[in-house]
Amino acid sequence: MKIKVHQAIAYALIDLGVEVLTHVPGYGGSEVFQSYNELSMKKLPLSFHEEPAYSIAHSASICGKRSAVLIKAQGLAKAANAAVDSLYTNINAGFVSLIFDDKEGSHSDNIMETEQFVSGISFPYHLSEKENIYNDVVYAFFTSEKSKLPLALIIDSSIVNDEIELERRTDLKKKFSYKRDIANHVVHPMFAEYQYNVFCAKREGKDSALIPRPKLINVPNDLPERTKGAAQKYQPIFDYLKNAKIDFATGDTSSSSAYSLPPYNVINLVTHIGGSVSLAIGAYLSGFKNVWALTGDFGFISAGHLGLIEAIQRETPIKVVIFYNKLASATGGQTINKTLMRRLLAGYESYLVHLSNPNDPFEVAEKLDEVSKSDTLKILLADY
Repeated sequence: MKIKVHQAIAYALIDLGVEVLTHVPGYGGSEVFQSYNELSMKKLPLSFHEEPAYSIAHSASICGKRSAVLIKAQGLAKAANAAVDSLYTNINAGFVSLIFDDKEGSHSDNIMETEQFVSGISFPYHLSEKENIYNDVVYAFFTSEKSKLPLALIIDSSIVNDEIELERRTDLKKKFSYKRDIANHVVHPMFAEYQYNVFCAKREGKDSALIPRPKLINVPNDLPERTKGAAQKYQPIFDYLKNAKIDFATGDTSSSSAYSLPPYNVINLVTHIGGSVSLAIGAYLSGFKNVWALTGDFGFISAGHLGLIEAIQRETPIKVVIFYNKLASATGGQTINKTLMRRLLAGYESYLVHLSNPNDPFEVAEKLDEVSKSDTLKILLADY
């Protein structure tokens, strides 16, 4: 049959069983997103910023759901913090960023050297061809799954309304599973060398399974002295979370993420600072129900609050814990203006729970019980 390119891309996503699809409006991607919603009879919401849009889809792929993000080339630059960190994780189901390249700058603020940018951040990519666009999308997912890496499919946005011949396939859907593996899912300095070696092996087509895995230490006792104190002050909260019935927990690259380690084993997934809320949304959309996001105040102020907008948009009842230190504790202890958090959370007052003494195990249990039992979004502000 003869259809438009944006419909062919949408059909490919549908035929592959992609259900977690995020999109920030832009020429090319918007046409595909509208076609996907119409053809699949869905009404997926828009995203407002590419970084949380990327992290939601990335998390879903780790959790075993094929996922994609539709963004302009300039949008990938905005999402680069999340995109670069995603290279150091092992995905389970395919994850493809469909990058719409406005080569003439007719719908953009500039003409971007997209291929050079993607190559410069060492991001795997494939250039699409108009007549083969359906198969290019399929190829991108299969390649992502084989390499266990995200992949960018670069599409000339000017072709999306052109007509092509399409022959659909019915043999593309596949089931994937999630298995907890913090060495490949927690992007953190303690795993940095191992994760870099794994990435290099995958990029070169070698067997990354041959790389010796890092030995896991116990938290907090085995942590280096310079980080032990920062982690220990969070211990009463993690003592509760360790025994709670949590299906999935996400974190930021910060002191609290050490509680991904034994004997606590609370956190499942960590990428960039400020990414925990968006990652939690992706886990929820992939099928996990009791999902928690754990973030420091610096990470939340820098990017985490962008994820709250997504949580409202998608009505995802995740639980968010903010370790309110008034300090950038992971980067040297720089002070944070105390009024910023109050201003950022002012619009979320109905979702907010205050923990005034995080060192009191009785108050910790009381407040976390309240959060855990809620069937809506909840934000616990732990005031240190």
